[in-house]
Amino acid sequence: MRAVPMIGDVALRAVQRIRHEVDGGFALMPVENLPGRLVQRHGRGSHVIELEGVLYGDTAKDDLAALQDLARSGDEQVFTADIVTALDLGHVVVERFVAGQIAGHVDHYAYRLRLVESPELPEPATVGLGLGFGDLGFGDLGRSDLGLPDLGIDPSVLGDIADLAGDVAGAVDAAMDAVDTLQSLAAAAGGLAVGSPVQPLADEIGKLGQLADRASGAVAAVVSAFFEG
Repeated sequence: MRAVPMIGDVALRAVQRIRHEVDGGFALMPVENLPGRLVQRHGRGSHVIELEGVLYGDTAKDDLAALQDLARSGDEQVFTADIVTALDLGHVVVERFVAGQIAGHVDHYAYRLRLVESPELPEPATVGLGLGFGDLGFGDLGRSDLGLPDLGIDPSVLGDIADLAGDVAGAVDAAMDAVDTLQSLAAAAGGLAVGSPVQPLADEIGKLGQLADRASGAVAAVVSAFFEG
């Protein structure tokens, strides 16, 4: 028995034409010296259902108002019909609706509907709080040593590197203080028209200080991630 097409709670009893269309989602890619085109699929397009029919009788006005409301709201609806029985069609939306009153016939309205599949979005990827190394597939690998002893590496070397970076930064600060003192003495002596004799030294020490600061910051971040809770 032929099923009456339905969209939401509205029965479409006088449907004259139903058409189903779907884009396979293929892209044609030209390849040098290859006759034709390489076909690559990016995923199918949405199912599209087009209907044409007539509303008539005592419920024609109410059915027309219901279809107009569906088109106006844009809400997802369930659509059922013989033509979509084999499709994995969940919900649709009314992309386009056209209606016209038939002259000379009381309560007769012609309509055209274009329905488009509205697929459900997949669940977003999430990372829960408190995710440990075991949850990531690292087995019993702990945060205290990260398995470095198994590689013949003493974990305390990270702390030594951090201390060394701090010492370098301290030495650079002391050198810059000394340069500032020399510049002050030169200024007190009246200065030189050709420029400060200690400026090249100050520039080089400044570059070394920037490098030390970056190294110290990077090592501190690594040590903090490995050893702090």
